[in-house]
This record gives sequence, C-alpha cells and structure tokens, in this order.
Amino acid sequence: MNKLESEIHYAPLPMPEAGTLQTVAEGVYWLRMPLPFALDHINLWLIEDTLNGREGFTAVDTGISDDTTKALWQVLAKSPFKGRPLLRVVCTHMHPDHVGLAHWLCQGMPDKDGKALFQAPLPLAMTLGEYATARLWSSRALAEETRQAPNAQATSMAEHFRRHGMTSQEDYAKAQKRDGFYGSMVPSVPLNYQRLLPNKPLRIGGRDWEVIIGYGHSPEHAALFCKDLKLLISGDMVLPRISTNMSVWATEPDADPLGLYLESLGRFEPLPEDCLVLPSHGKPFGGERSKKEGGLHTRLRQLHEHHEARLSEALAFCKDARTAAQVLPILFPRALDFHQFTFAMGETLAHLNRLWHGQALSREIDNGIFYFKAR
Repeated sequence: MNKLESEIHYAPLPMPEAGTLQTVAEGVYWLRMPLPFALDHINLWLIEDTLNGREGFTAVDTGISDDTTKALWQVLAKSPFKGRPLLRVVCTHMHPDHVGLAHWLCQGMPDKDGKALFQAPLPLAMTLGEYATARLWSSRALAEETRQAPNAQATSMAEHFRRHGMTSQEDYAKAQKRDGFYGSMVPSVPLNYQRLLPNKPLRIGGRDWEVIIGYGHSPEHAALFCKDLKLLISGDMVLPRISTNMSVWATEPDADPLGLYLESLGRFEPLPEDCLVLPSHGKPFGGERSKKEGGLHTRLRQLHEHHEARLSEALAFCKDARTAAQVLPILFPRALDFHQFTFAMGETLAHLNRLWHGQALSREIDNGIFYFKAR
C-alpha cells in the first residue's frame, strides 16, 4: 500500500466472490465482474427497486460483453436474486466495461435460443452525452462511413499518435488494429433510453438519487448520490487507488479533458465527508470511519495534488520542445503493455493540452509532428 492509499479508510466489507452479492447498505449490493486487462475487475451495483408495480432490482453498470460476464449474471439471476427480476439498467458512462452488456441485460438476459430470463425490454437510463456517444461508437454504419471518408486515416488512433511522436512501426500497426476496438466490446446499444439530468433525481428503491455530472473521463459521466443512505456511486470519477484516466483522442485533438475533470471534482465537494463511496474499481471507502479524514474529501484533495504534480513534471521537462511520446515516460515511468500505452499516451496529451490551454506551453507543428515547449 502506497502512502496516498494508506490515508484512505476502506469500508470493512468482504470482497464479493464471482457470482455473489455483498450487502453495502440497506437494499444496495456490490458485485464484481472480471475484465481481461491489467485493471482486472469492475464493481457493479444492484439496488432493490419497485418499478411499475413489480419488485426486483435496478443494476448500475453492466460489465463487458463477453461469455464470462454473461454467465456470471445468469448465476446471479438464478440464485442471489431469489426469484426477483432485473427491472432497469443504469449506466454511469459509455466505456465498454460500464455499458458493454446493456443491450443483453435490457433484453432480459436471453440465452442462445433467445429465451429471456426476465420480462423485456428493460429501460436503460444514461445521460444524453454518454448514450449518444455509445450509439455512435458502436455503430457499424458509422465505422464504415469513417473508413470510406477521404481523411479517414487522419482521424485514426495510429495517425493521432504518430503526430504526437510515436515512431515505432510496430506500435503504429497495433494502433491500426484497435480502430474497431470499441465496437468489439460494445456490439450493440439499446435503441431507446431514459435521460439522466443533474436537476432531476433518479428514484430507485423509494429513495432519491442525485445525478452528479462529471466531464473529462467521458462525455457526460453520471455519478449517483443518495442523501438518505449517505452513499455515493462514484463510477470512474472518484477512484480510491488509481487516478481516473483522461485522454485526448483523434476525434477531439484539441480537447482539455483534464481541465474539465478537475473542475468536475468540485461538484463532489458539498457531499458529506463520511458518505460511503462505491467506486467502479477498487474497494468501497469512506463511511462512518472517515468523518474527519480518509474518505471522499481526502481523495478529492489527493487527486488535485496528483495532477498538479504531473503538470509540474511535464512543464519542467518541456523546457526544450518535446512530443507527447517523449513526455510519456516522465509521467508513466513503469513498463506498459500496448493497451496501457494507449491510455498513457492519451493522458499525457491531456496534461500537455491542459498546460497549452493554460498558456504555460506553446504548441508548434514541425514536419507534421506536434511539439510542446514551455513559454
């Protein structure tokens, strides 16, 4: 455990085994699903609910679309659910581990013969920004339209990284193969949804859940806070052990996701320090043990300090003109596989763009390559 993590008070909750539920509060349950990445799990949440006169559960986030995750959901449905159906799906945002199985769950968990376990279709709730982006990125028609566009290559991940200093032809080829990555992880998205809005609480299980919108990590991330339970489902906006990824991608190359993210953290400041935080990765933290420190506000402070330090490191290294690929090992000195490299490259750009937007760095193009230099 590193120094920052030692400041966090984790809730005394046993980690749920695959296919099981762990109670975290009255009517709220924690389940974990595996992920085939270095970040090897996602936390999902079930909340006891009544919808249209039927008693069952609302699921918050889904896991990725693969046979392993489907099998674990079916185990849960046939035993821990105790005969109660899934009633609704809420997705915090559009990343594959959060929305990948929304289409299948909303169809009632159909088997290979199309027989559903639950009455379908189930409603899906998301923000407009997340739903629309998920629909776009999973669209085969849009992918084909992009491939046929005259400037398609210029908008690819491979070309985006090349413009920012990636010189390895092997990495270039790997990046080209990832152009259809999202669609492979999110094969479909339900054709309609219910929109989450920040000024309209979501009613689940007889309680109001405030929708807290966050930017930077994804287009319009929705965290959920229940005042009655002092419970925050933070999604990926506030994680206890790792920092949330902010990346600059080819579709919005001049974006400032880090600036948006740091500003968004201010929306969590009014919440009580002793609320229990349910993150999408890592263990629940905060709660009664953290009335003064070790909970939500401690972690918010740490996140601000972490990024301020990274910004200072990047700025100091850019005394001479640097590409993002040259800055990356300064911010991420450990060995990275290619999946991790793509996110590290995107986040390095997020820090450089933050400094560029803040006028601390200039940005110039030389022979098609972007260079950042301290002013």
